[in-house]
Amino acid sequence: MIAGRLVALVAAALFLSGCSQSEEDEGAPPPRPVLTTTLAETDPQVLGYSGTVEPRFETQLAFRVLGRIVSRSADVGDIVKAGEPVAEIDAETLNADLRSAEAAVDSAEVQARNARAAFARTERLFSEKTVAQSAVDTARQTQSSAEADLVSAKAQLAKAEDALSYAVLKAPFDGVITQRQADVGQVVAAGTAVMTLARTDQREAVIDVPLEESRDVSVGTPFKVVLQVAPATGTDGKVREIAPRADTVTRTIRIRITLEDPPAAFRLGSLITAIPAGRMGRPTILLPQTAILDEDGKTRVWVVDRKAGTVHKREVAVEKDGSRTILVSGAEPGEVIVTAGVHSLKEGQKVSLSEGLSL
Repeated sequence: MIAGRLVALVAAALFLSGCSQSEEDEGAPPPRPVLTTTLAETDPQVLGYSGTVEPRFETQLAFRVLGRIVSRSADVGDIVKAGEPVAEIDAETLNADLRSAEAAVDSAEVQARNARAAFARTERLFSEKTVAQSAVDTARQTQSSAEADLVSAKAQLAKAEDALSYAVLKAPFDGVITQRQADVGQVVAAGTAVMTLARTDQREAVIDVPLEESRDVSVGTPFKVVLQVAPATGTDGKVREIAPRADTVTRTIRIRITLEDPPAAFRLGSLITAIPAGRMGRPTILLPQTAILDEDGKTRVWVVDRKAGTVHKREVAVEKDGSRTILVSGAEPGEVIVTAGVHSLKEGQKVSLSEGLSL
């Protein structure tokens, strides 16, 4: 009897203990899953702006007269010297105009010579009192008219000679042909672009900078410019020109950077990255915007204690660089921070890690 009661009491105690243990287990919240990233130094190129190498001076070559292109001695990519012919139009009509102008000059010279002789005879006759003063005046007027016609004919001849020289299109300076707009057999009007010639001695890097970041750039701001295909190949440059207005679609400002003695690898059209000189030579760690917790005028992040599996709030110093947030102090490379749900965590809270992309 007594033994039965003891067994019942022990069983009841074990049941109550099991219930208490179950309630305690149910009361402890499970670790919260969080997204994280490991802090790492950023390649300076990430802080730069993509662009291309372009010539500072570029012009469209065009004939000054109407005609049909009969030859082309230069093509895209060809390097030409100043005064070198690059294309020619049919000059048959221009030659005919030149011959006509030459004939007009010959005729005008005969007319002028005759008028001068007639005036001389009239003056002699007037001195002998054979003719009246009016005859002298008429002869003088005829001579003046003939002389004027001769001057006009010579001017037309010079114009025809110039027009004939315009049948050959020549390069105005040393450079490279970057574009061809017309080909042999095509009839082009005066002023219609036939080719585009770019100077190669002065090259620039052209970049588009977001409007909010362009406020830190001014004329003369130094940049480090490197080739995207060969980051080890680079040169220095300074801002020469800043567009006065932003692009209405991309909301970016176009900036032109004059390159200082660029290597030969900086060919026209090459893709480059332009990095502000102030960002070079210093370690840079970018913070994702979602990892930042702003409280009471201070900036904090949640740092993960991997061993304990908990999170701890830490104050950091940051600086804004346009749309980027750069870590100045408060955390070190290799530390893990939370990148999502920072407003719902608590100090010392247990978490389970879901590693995100490293910056």
